Amino acid sequence: MILATSARGILAIGGGSDEGPMVAAIVRRLPGAEIVSGWTDAAAWLSGWSAGTRRDAPTLDLRGLSAFDAEVYRFVGGVAWGERVTYGDVAAAIGRPGAARAVGGAMGRCPLFPAVPCHRVVRAADGWSGWGPSGNRMKRELLARER
Repeated sequence: MILATSARGILAIGGGSDEGPMVAAIVRRLPGAEIVSGWTDAAAWLSGWSAGTRRDAPTLDLRGLSAFDAEVYRFVGGVAWGERVTYGDVAAAIGRPGAARAVGGAMGRCPLFPAVPCHRVVRAADGWSGWGPSGNRMKRELLARER
């Protein structure tokens, strides 16, 4: 995984070995952002999350994101380890009860997984959704691991 941080917190987390597209997206989102390299508190958090030993929420740098997305990510960051909420639950909790689809969109474009635990947010109709062909399986596995 590639981790981009600023002095304020985690900017983005991505997969793969090519950090170029992720850095370009951060620069578009936040021109002039200083991306910190090396072993940071954020890297320690990500390592602990992967090992299952860190359950706390890391500090995020949400600058440059839409106000709606930032509000969704803040709320979802507080969803308890191993718990599930629906897109509608999130929309209602942030005072936008008709915005379940918009919450789903925010989850789909979230640059901060697993710091924002998108796998804990599911569709009400069937209890699962997202992340492409293997997404439901991955969500189930992550939640099972957290329980």
